[in-house]
Amino acid sequence: MRNWILALMWLSLGSDCWAAAATYRFQALINFDHDAQTGCDVQTAAGAMHGNEARVFAVTDRERVTSVVMESCRQGGWHEDSRSEPNQGIDFGQGQLGSDLIVWSVSHSLFGAHAQVPIQLLAEQPAAQVFDFLARDGNISTLNLELGGTAQPIPTVRWSGLAILAATVFWFSRRRLRTNAKQFAPLLLMGSMLFAYGAGEPVASSNQAVSSQTSATTIEAQDPANDVLGGDAGVDLVHAQVSANAEQITFRVAVNNIQDDALADHAKVLFVGNSLTYFNDLPEMLKAIAAQAGKNVITHAVTIGGANLEDHYRARTALNEIARGHYHLVILQQGPSSLIESQQDLLDWTLRFNAPIRASGARPALYMVWPESARLAYFDAVRASYSNAALAVNGMFIPAGEAWRAGWRVDPDLPLYGSDQFHPSPLGSYAAALSMFAELYRQTPVGLPSRLTLSNGQTLQFPDSHARILQESAWVAHLQYGRAGE
Repeated sequence: MRNWILALMWLSLGSDCWAAAATYRFQALINFDHDAQTGCDVQTAAGAMHGNEARVFAVTDRERVTSVVMESCRQGGWHEDSRSEPNQGIDFGQGQLGSDLIVWSVSHSLFGAHAQVPIQLLAEQPAAQVFDFLARDGNISTLNLELGGTAQPIPTVRWSGLAILAATVFWFSRRRLRTNAKQFAPLLLMGSMLFAYGAGEPVASSNQAVSSQTSATTIEAQDPANDVLGGDAGVDLVHAQVSANAEQITFRVAVNNIQDDALADHAKVLFVGNSLTYFNDLPEMLKAIAAQAGKNVITHAVTIGGANLEDHYRARTALNEIARGHYHLVILQQGPSSLIESQQDLLDWTLRFNAPIRASGARPALYMVWPESARLAYFDAVRASYSNAALAVNGMFIPAGEAWRAGWRVDPDLPLYGSDQFHPSPLGSYAAALSMFAELYRQTPVGLPSRLTLSNGQTLQFPDSHARILQESAWVAHLQYGRAGE
């Protein structure tokens, strides 16, 4: 349902020159009168959306907000009301849960005297025809921003004053002039006073606000991650907030990842490791997860059961593959390496591998594993060992072991170990592959399908609840411990 709605509603807003010049456009569509039959049309792939009286959009590249435009519908056409070029940087990693934050503002005066502004938000990459509406449960969200206003006194009559005045006149007409005027003077005075009181008091109507001043207001809404057709995380909305004060309306839109991917499309990745890499075909899992997010990665592995990096270095197979393979990234792994002598061994041979890796044009990465289940207290030492090795070569650090721990903090019964309580179960390898995806692409895997299809046709179906926990845990570990390196 969600994808069907999005497929029908790709917007083509603004002029062609904006689409050609901009990488992304973040738009707020506004229907002031809540009437779909008024306002200007907004063209979509499925036809026209009716009833938008205004639209505000920020045009960005992958680094900065380059322009902010507000247009209003007048005489059946769109007219520009304001334009600015803030050249304001995007706040990378400053949005909700480490997402990227795009912020822009327009003057409050452009919204006139409207007491409430209904807003629908859309992110798009026009050249690729990729987009995402802010939506919940398959329905496009409307954020109703309360702006307030100032009520003005209107001549009105309170029924109490009018009734007394009418009764006085009626009584006087019945008595004619036979009664002394002094007898009804008090009633006449009271009715006149109440009448005058009613005339000066403001009364709220459907289009008048009763507040005496415009106050600060904020509204916000979530959007599922990784629900974008085409897989561009730069338009993948995850959260939006709109706020108002007396001077301006400010839009804050968080997207999954608008930066250039750490790993280019169709990049080649080499794994050098042992059974903790080849169990459950971890490289293929990474490839399948990347494909779910609209990315392509080519993986190859050189593995030897029980080997450490020294064994690989002396065997030369991995070195030969690095020299001729034209890889972008080489992921190194050995055992837990928690003991002091093992930590030194990992550091020494990582330094040895770094020179040929760099000479080939690739970057090194360290894939943190986990201790056996009987040595859970050594998790910190395993992390320190792999993290220090990564720092020594200014390489990437992939905290897969910490993704396991983060998952267990949510559900201690997650079956991440295999039967021998050391090698990973398929779910444990899935957690490691999610951690790799988060680190390689700087993009959350939360919301990706729980069913993987490997290139050999094999399918892996994980419980939705387990997949969700591990997707979130991989992202948490990335935010806390991950390192991109250079």
